[in-house]
Amino acid sequence: MKGLRRLLSRIVALLRKPDGRFDEEIEAHISLLTDENIRAGMGPEEARRRAHLKFGPVQPVREDCRTEQALPFAETSFRDLRRALRRLRNSPGFTVTALFTLSVGIGATTSIFTLIHAVLLQSLPVAHPQQLFRIGKIPRCCVNGGYIEGGGDYGLVSDELYNYLRDHTNGVEQLAAFDSAGTFLGVMRADSGGVAETYFGEYVSGNYFTMFGIRAIAGRVLSAGDDVSAAPPVAVMSYRAWRDQYSRDPSVIGALFHINGKLFTIVGVAPSDFYGHALTNLPPDFYLPLATEPLVKGESSLLRKTDVAWLNVIGRIRPGSSVAGIEAQMRMELQDWLKAHWGDMSAGERSQLPQQSLNLAPGGAGMTFMQLQYGDWLWILMAAAASVLLIVCINLANLMLVRGLDRRPQTSLSLALGARRTRLVQESLTECLLLSLLGGAAGLGVAFLTTRMILRLAFQTTSEVPIAALPSPAVLAFALALSVLTCVLFGAVPAWLSTRVNPIEALRGANRSTRHPGSRLRKALVVGQVAISVALVSSSGLLLLTLSHLEREDLGFEQDLRTVINIDPLLAGYKPEQLDSLYRRIRDSLSALPGTASVACALYTPQSGDEWDETIYVEGKPAPGPSADSGAGWARVTPEYFAALGNPILKGRAITDQDIGHSRHVAVVNDAFARKFFANEDPIGRHFGKGGLNYAADYEIVGVAKDARFANYNLDKPITAFFYLPEAQSTAYKESMAASTELRSHFLHDVVVEAHPGAIITNAMLRGAFASVDPRLPIRQIQRMDKQVSSTFDQQRLIARLVALFGILSLALAAVGLYGVMSYDLARRTSEIGVRMALGANRKSIFVLIVRSAMTLAVFGLTLGIPLALIAGRLLNSQLYGVNPHNPVIVTIATIALALAALIAALVPAFRASSISPADAVRAE
Repeated sequence: MKGLRRLLSRIVALLRKPDGRFDEEIEAHISLLTDENIRAGMGPEEARRRAHLKFGPVQPVREDCRTEQALPFAETSFRDLRRALRRLRNSPGFTVTALFTLSVGIGATTSIFTLIHAVLLQSLPVAHPQQLFRIGKIPRCCVNGGYIEGGGDYGLVSDELYNYLRDHTNGVEQLAAFDSAGTFLGVMRADSGGVAETYFGEYVSGNYFTMFGIRAIAGRVLSAGDDVSAAPPVAVMSYRAWRDQYSRDPSVIGALFHINGKLFTIVGVAPSDFYGHALTNLPPDFYLPLATEPLVKGESSLLRKTDVAWLNVIGRIRPGSSVAGIEAQMRMELQDWLKAHWGDMSAGERSQLPQQSLNLAPGGAGMTFMQLQYGDWLWILMAAAASVLLIVCINLANLMLVRGLDRRPQTSLSLALGARRTRLVQESLTECLLLSLLGGAAGLGVAFLTTRMILRLAFQTTSEVPIAALPSPAVLAFALALSVLTCVLFGAVPAWLSTRVNPIEALRGANRSTRHPGSRLRKALVVGQVAISVALVSSSGLLLLTLSHLEREDLGFEQDLRTVINIDPLLAGYKPEQLDSLYRRIRDSLSALPGTASVACALYTPQSGDEWDETIYVEGKPAPGPSADSGAGWARVTPEYFAALGNPILKGRAITDQDIGHSRHVAVVNDAFARKFFANEDPIGRHFGKGGLNYAADYEIVGVAKDARFANYNLDKPITAFFYLPEAQSTAYKESMAASTELRSHFLHDVVVEAHPGAIITNAMLRGAFASVDPRLPIRQIQRMDKQVSSTFDQQRLIARLVALFGILSLALAAVGLYGVMSYDLARRTSEIGVRMALGANRKSIFVLIVRSAMTLAVFGLTLGIPLALIAGRLLNSQLYGVNPHNPVIVTIATIALALAALIAALVPAFRASSISPADAVRAE
């Protein structure tokens, strides 16, 4: 009893406030008495009564006299929660700082996970997506000619092969096909009296919607009866087009629409959450039956061409069947179908027939083109965001450690009164968990805003983003798990360390000790922060340098003063024989605009996202073997193309107005073409062709142009071979695929207008010029050439900027962490510094002492960070262009940036330390 009375007297002397009232923490300490204390003869009420007699009024104890060890877990947890709330309320600076940093870290990580979940993990919004499979290891696009698939892995099929697989494969509930590339359509409501608008459409099999288990939100979906040549033309409209263009007008259902000049009946509207079979920034606005493709495309139709593969296929497995069994069956069916066309194949195709096969892949996520495009980049962003979150946790761990050390007197007092360490750890962890959950809730708001920003930047070409920024149940679960994980990362060790005290410390003055418990751990955490920041800043530097190299790449043509107008004569119903006259009228109309220097039309322009390739046959040389690299890209152009694009002719001449239909067939090749097929020979006057060895003398080379990079992928490889053909000339091919390609190549899509320096040619002037040619001709897009080139690097630009933002955040957080550690150490060393100054130390030496301590930590962090940066560079190597992944300049800049941040963070504590006087140190003691 006497020992307990003395201990209580010491408690009052240490913790009594100036106004005579006890701190709120006293109630918690008294309530932590164990059963042994109570059985000793004096409980909390007796202790409080005696303290009242000796020291004056004490705040009443709001808890009952039962010990917390005897209370149910739920009640003790509720008490811990109330105390945690009270502590956070009484420390607004700490609370605001912790919540802000947590919301940034959790929000950034959650926003990137939202994108990863939508692009890489989420299934299509269809019935039982786990039952779906698709043909092809990876999604394929556009059109492949011939019966043989390069590499032997079929990803695209012809309509005839699709029907053969559908009708002969057992174990498949349904098999649906759809256009792999989609098409632009000129659409106008028949009773509107307006002009046709450009929409994106897709040809699909009649069972497309039923295979996915999709029902119309209004009207009906397509059926198998709609997908026959004798059926009336019908179409299904997307919900987005119905909402945005027709204000959900119910009269649209059953209405007649002109689609490329042909009458279609709209029979239904697709669901609002259905974007088609693929997540893309250009979802279909209209779904048309495959059988209507010849009606819309006319002579350029692909439907009945057995040697043209242009369809993707997704199927639904029948219950009880296996994908492996269906795959083996389809491989046999593919061989049977190919052998049935043995007589139609070339000798080269026949030699490759045994290697032809197909593979099935899970189809629940649809045709995952965006996984290929964004997959690696999203994981890079996730790693960067996770690094920022780790730095946030390190900062908060330091704060919690300091907070726990500052409460060591109360903690040792609680232990002296009999509290268990596990209960104290539980109290501290409850505070951490509360902070984490509140930070996670705030982080969801940050994630929503960040995700919206990223989506708007990533999907600039459409008003409808196919990814929801609102958190889904999976994202909410991720945010909750992340919040709990952050609690463990920044709270567990500090909570445990804060209880590793001797109860006798309750009877000592805290500042009398020269030891600084936890200082090594705090400094080690700061070193880790600096190391992670060096790697993140270095990585962002590599990506920004890559972007700079991409933007400054010599693409072989001029970008300034050029404008590209994208059109499609097919949408206005033009026939092949009308095209030459149309292009002349377009050139004449645009050339008449004031300020116009030159005008030309082309099948497509550089960096437009399109590319056509053909196998090249050179006169006098044997046909290339199956494995030979004999391909070249090509485009059809009108005269003045090279002048309008600013693509110089290195040798010979360009295409002119004299290159007309009945004149000799000519071609202009790029320098890479000349090197590839003619080595050191002069290519001028040599002949080559496409479509087979029979056509090897079709084109005479009249000029060599400077290499121009048409595609934005494989930038780390040399520009490939390319050739240009006059629009006015054409070859009569006997082979159906070659004839179809030749026909389609005359529908030129891009018009290039070069302006004189200082001249201004507005979009309104351009539209007016086109309207004077043909008001029915829809303009899909008008943009400057430099914008077209720049937009091809939007993905790299977005990723580089986001990683750079994470790098800046990590830099700032590392500086804040170092500042916090130095400030706390300064507060603990106030008396030591006062003694040093009393013994003769000057202010300069104290300033140097603090700065040296901070820079020592920074040097350790940089020493660990440089190898980490080199490892990160190697991991990024596949995403870099023209940049050494171990670029010493970037690593040096990152190192200097972290060193400067550390120096700035140390200056304030150093100035404060140099201003301490011995008298201040005595008062602090």
